[in-house]
Amino acid sequence: MIEVFTIGFSGKKEAEFYSLLETAGVKKLVDIRLWRAPRFVPWASGGNLAEAIGERYIYIPELAPTKELLTGYKECVISWAGYERVFNELLATRQVETLFDSGTLNGACFLCAEKSPDMCHRRLVAEYLAEKFPDAQITHL
Repeated sequence: MIEVFTIGFSGKKEAEFYSLLETAGVKKLVDIRLWRAPRFVPWASGGNLAEAIGERYIYIPELAPTKELLTGYKECVISWAGYERVFNELLATRQVETLFDSGTLNGACFLCAEKSPDMCHRRLVAEYLAEKFPDAQITHL
């Protein structure tokens, strides 16, 4: 079995965030945000996360949405259903599954800002990869 995790930092205190990662047994934190410098949560910037957890922090921009897609969704130009369709097509075009093998995917935790995975691209990334790696089990932290 391949364990895949997702986490959003919104609504979490820094200590809670790190505790969730540790308790779950996360091996690497994979930052998939388009922008990695949140204005109101400085501890969750890419630089601060990399400093805190070292080489277990990885940034993979190929797993982020395009600026146009994200802006279109946030400005209500595109619905969530449309966002899902376009983002999944983007993942397929980018062939993101080639970035992983079962060993590198196991224990990976996909990071984004959203509090809930329901309407977040981190869930879409995890589900897309779970289709490509049938032994994958997803846990949202």
